[in-house]
Amino acid sequence: MYDILKGKTLVAIGDSLFEGNKLGNAATWVNKMERYGMTVYNYGKNGNTMAKQEKETKVPPMCERYAQMQDGADYVVVLGGANDKRLSVPLGENDSTDPTTFKGALRQMILGLTAKYPKAKILFMTNYNRWPSKNELGISDIDYVLAMEEICRIYSIPCFNNYYNAGISFHNPAQSCWIDEGLVLGINENRHFSNEAYDWLLPKYAALLAAL
Repeated sequence: MYDILKGKTLVAIGDSLFEGNKLGNAATWVNKMERYGMTVYNYGKNGNTMAKQEKETKVPPMCERYAQMQDGADYVVVLGGANDKRLSVPLGENDSTDPTTFKGALRQMILGLTAKYPKAKILFMTNYNRWPSKNELGISDIDYVLAMEEICRIYSIPCFNNYYNAGISFHNPAQSCWIDEGLVLGINENRHFSNEAYDWLLPKYAALLAAL
């Protein structure tokens, strides 16, 4: 299945849903792409933002980190937005080049990634519907989702809307009991994915990559 992926190199960058939070990146769907014969480099970092910000500076933002990723990727996947919302990064304008805004950081990443990997198949992925509260700027998760879609459309970059189309939801009790990492581990819900949830998501995302 998906012979087109076999022998190819996947480079991914994102937040805790790529690092795997408490489970580690071996549990994530990104690393499990090795089952399809891919070589995987996972640059997920817990708490990471797309944009530059001053509240949490221990780890550089994705708009800077991408430059140090493995060369020679056939496929590149980017997931972000959740921590930009959490840390109240402003959205910015569609023509922004300011990496302290979400749209400016997205533009910087798209232009940088296509320069670094000019022939790679690139997929951006939005954040999920996890925390309904607004940040201190009055912005919700969905606003960062729509902002990512807008900037990706400008450059004809495929963008998968996890908020609407993930197929599993932390807000559905019938699903959260087995997809929420915290509940499965016997602690408070934390709206990160369990190992079983990553297994469930794997074929969905493998099909997306194979179709790029």
